[in-house]
Order: sequence, then structure tokens, then C-alpha cells
Amino acid sequence: MTQMGGIAVVTGAGGGLGRALALELAARGMRVAALGRSADGVEETAAMGPEGQILPVVADVADAADVRAGFAQLAEVGPVTVLINNAAVYPRRDFLDESGESFAETVAINLGGMVNCTRAALDGMVEAGRGRIVNVSTFADIAPLPASSAYAVSKG
Repeated sequence: MTQMGGIAVVTGAGGGLGRALALELAARGMRVAALGRSADGVEETAAMGPEGQILPVVADVADAADVRAGFAQLAEVGPVTVLINNAAVYPRRDFLDESGESFAETVAINLGGMVNCTRAALDGMVEAGRGRIVNVSTFADIAPLPASSAYAVSKG
């Protein structure tokens, strides 16, 4: 991936798989934007990487305006050439314990976040004529686990 240059954006980079992806890309020489809802989480990720290689960006992927603002910050640093849509929540609720609002909130983050970030990244990628987008998904849509209806629908 280092041949592409630019910035790799990893969503959900305040911990878990997103953090691991951000750190691995940085170790391979990519400049990485660690995007997440928690300032503490993305700043911790940035501190774990090579000096100055990971930029913490606070944004809620479910909020299109928040995502646009986060990507606007990056435009000042360099072009986004890689986007890894990883952010997700997995509330582990039985469907009988879900409300329409709780289900929709999960979908807004897991699916809406992917749409918001993809849309924000595509402007620059189309203009540059290059870029890569990776969507992290799950097997849970074809083999759902108990208490995972919102997650399975929105991340599968």
C-alpha cells in the first residue's frame, strides 16, 4: 500500500481491529488517519504508532456532517488514497430487547458510517483518479449469532 502515498483513513481506530489496522499500516510506512468517536481512543492509537505517522481524527461516522469535517481536516494534510471502513458497534441484544431506535442507531453506525465515509473519500479519489476502499464486513449476515440481529443486518 505504500506505493499509493497519501493518507489511509481507518474508521473505528480507537481500539480493537481498527487500532490494529492503523498501527500495521503505519508500520508499513503509510501516513494514517485514525478516525473514531473517542478522542482518548484515537489519541492513544496515535501514541502507539511511529512518531507523527498516525493522525487522530475525532468524528462520529453516523453523522455525515461530522465525517465531512473530519475529512476536511485531512485535506489540509494530503490526499486520502485508502479508506478502510471498519467502524462498528455490536450491541448484543436479543431482538425482543431491541427498539426501533436502538436498531436504527446500530444501522446508522455500521452501514450509514460506511456510506458517509465512502462518500467523503470518493470526492478526492475521483479527482485524483485513484484510491482504494476496503469495507470490513462479517459472516453474521449468512450465519447470525444469537442476539445479533442489528449487527448482522448492518455489517453483513
